[in-house]
Amino acid sequence: MVLCTLLIAASAVSPQQSSIFANSNAEKTPQKPDSAKSVAEDFRSGRTIGQLVPSFFVRAVTGPLRNKSVCYVCRNGNRPVIMLLTRRLTPELAELLKATDKLVDKNRAAGLRAFGVLIDDEPSKSVPKLQTMAFNKKLSVPLTAGTEVVCAPSCQNIHEKAELTVVLYKKRRVVKTFAYRRGELDSKDIRAIVTEARRLIDAGVEESSE
Repeated sequence: MVLCTLLIAASAVSPQQSSIFANSNAEKTPQKPDSAKSVAEDFRSGRTIGQLVPSFFVRAVTGPLRNKSVCYVCRNGNRPVIMLLTRRLTPELAELLKATDKLVDKNRAAGLRAFGVLIDDEPSKSVPKLQTMAFNKKLSVPLTAGTEVVCAPSCQNIHEKAELTVVLYKKRRVVKTFAYRRGELDSKDIRAIVTEARRLIDAGVEESSE
């Protein structure tokens, strides 16, 4: 099993380690493409469809495993999963997480799971931000903190300019990915992600009935 290890908490990360493992998290403001089509064709983030999703550890901030080092890829096994990897918390992301929460709640019996990862060079600073978002939006989906190590090509292969990468997978294989630069995610994108996530569940139901 492929395993990419993630630094969990700032208390466990020395300045020397941070300089080795963390990339610059400086925020950049890119120009938004003229159309959704150009985004899909020209900007990609995440592993290729059909590839194995590598295991990786994060610090759980919310949920029943909070304050523990957890590999959600391992825990979710072959279930259909919505994995959200973000470098910034925004109102649009909060709405996507809320929509994801509702979808998982309605389809838990079908095995659907989800988790979010806030990527930051100083994971300890992510904790209060994630806790506040989870409380304000009443989110049940587990939110976690990790460093740029998760973005490495050997791990989740996240584009350096991707603010948000959504990976839909099942049986540990990538089925669909969505990638957004800063400021690109909108309500139309959220609906598209939810629609594809539903297809992920439907495909699983069809397979089990064969």
